[in-house]
Amino acid sequence: MRIVLTAQPAYSHLVPLALPAGRVLQDAGHDVLVASGPDVAEHVERAGLPFLPLPGALTMRDLMNDPDFAAAHGLTPADLERRGSETVGVTPAQFAANFIGGLGSRFATSLLDALDGPPDLVVREATEYGGYLAAEKWGIPQAALDIGPLAPFGDPAVLAELNRVRGDFGLDPVDDPWQPHRTFRIGVAPESFYPEPARLPGSHHYRAPISTDEQLDPAIAALPDDRPLVLAGLGSNAPMMLGERPQLLETIIEVLGKLPVTGVVALGAHRDPREWTGARADNVHLTSFVQQRTLLPACDAFITHTGFNSTLEALASGVPVVAVPMFAEQPANAARLAELGAGRRLNVEDVTPGALHEALTAVLDDPGYRARARGMQRQILGLPPLQRLAHDITALS
Repeated sequence: MRIVLTAQPAYSHLVPLALPAGRVLQDAGHDVLVASGPDVAEHVERAGLPFLPLPGALTMRDLMNDPDFAAAHGLTPADLERRGSETVGVTPAQFAANFIGGLGSRFATSLLDALDGPPDLVVREATEYGGYLAAEKWGIPQAALDIGPLAPFGDPAVLAELNRVRGDFGLDPVDDPWQPHRTFRIGVAPESFYPEPARLPGSHHYRAPISTDEQLDPAIAALPDDRPLVLAGLGSNAPMMLGERPQLLETIIEVLGKLPVTGVVALGAHRDPREWTGARADNVHLTSFVQQRTLLPACDAFITHTGFNSTLEALASGVPVVAVPMFAEQPANAARLAELGAGRRLNVEDVTPGALHEALTAVLDDPGYRARARGMQRQILGLPPLQRLAHDITALS
């Protein structure tokens, strides 16, 4: 089959799942073309996949950094000011306006203009609605890679915006907000991670390629082994969210420094630990970047922003979490982890030294958190490998 794989031009939307899925399909003999924004060309080329750059493919960062554009799609200046100082979830109306109206319609227009004719199939990451709209316009099937299971896909506001944009493309309205996901949803979390309303009949669940062949930083490999190891990482968007002197990182380092643990704190790719002027502690190793997937299986707890990739990596490693969600669907991921008993949740504005100390101590000292995280790990290990996708997806041809 000729397959176009679409993803928003952001690392977290493209690299952890979309590109591995593309490789699986290519290795099985399908003709795969990745379509996304020009900024991610290096990632696609490194994966060994053909690339179609789409100048019209924007990201949420583009929306958030342009106040006029953001305001037109439901993000007020007050929302932007709260970034990093409060947990700011996404409302269904904001999700719909941004991902369908703001990003999806532009992506779809660019994709339709870039290709002379339709492929046989579109495989898209689930928040990327442009590939869906193009597939509907072409009259071909599409499959959704579910990189955000707890996004508000099923909300009436999503259906309203979906039909508004469908009308812009000359498509008839639909009566089901889940319609873009029902043809073939590709999940990489066990069904039990999904709340009941989000469990779609016929969904396919696979074990994502969490393992990596990266070599762990020797300095981290050589850290003392006489204490529990706690990793803290707040994701690739943390520098944008937290600013130049992030109080949240200060508090994390301060608390780890007062506990009988060995801490590893990822400050963010643009922050050189040698130039860090904030809090330091003898038992806390500071780094710009950490090989998170490689290190997590060796950790006893994980302080995370609960982006879905980090959430899945924690569960796949059987590591309990202290969840500090910042934005988008992260609060829903954090709430779900707490419901499953695999961690504790704190909103950003509630992260005081005392509150974080109490939450982290509970996760480390109560074996129930690790047992439940390990239970989710076993469910993930029970899923078929992602390579099975290449066989299953032929049903759409």
